[in-house]
Amino acid sequence: MIPHPHPRTSAKSASLRVPFRLLALAASIPLLLGCYDAEALRKERQAVATNLRLEEIDLGAFRVALPHTLGDANDNIVDFRAFGQVSDNDLAAVKRMLETRMPQLRAAMLITVREMKGVAFKEPKLDTLRKNIAQVVNSQLETPAIKSVGFYNFTFTTM
Repeated sequence: MIPHPHPRTSAKSASLRVPFRLLALAASIPLLLGCYDAEALRKERQAVATNLRLEEIDLGAFRVALPHTLGDANDNIVDFRAFGQVSDNDLAAVKRMLETRMPQLRAAMLITVREMKGVAFKEPKLDTLRKNIAQVVNSQLETPAIKSVGFYNFTFTTM
């Protein structure tokens, strides 16, 4: 004869199995639904791979005296040497552009920097200046190749 389990033990173990099964089912639903966007993941990986292969290209040194404000006894001078980061694929085109259009680029850069307010040069990360330099350089190119702008050195002097 086969021994029968105690009635209380089997009911208790059955009641514990039901919540565990429900919990396991609830935990597996996100996996079954697919909780990620494959296209977004692919684009993110591609952006990371592109950023790993960026090259620095020297955009030149600039010393710009900002326009004098009437009634203010101080003059401001911005002194920096900038570089742009470009992908390997665009490096040759950007170098060619810098060799052929450097006078126009310098003139556009000086105008852009002089139009900026002194507050922009006091930003901790100089985001406005970086963005403006990238726009000036990319406007001279057929396709926007400058991914970001950095500085070898930067000083903002009030005299």
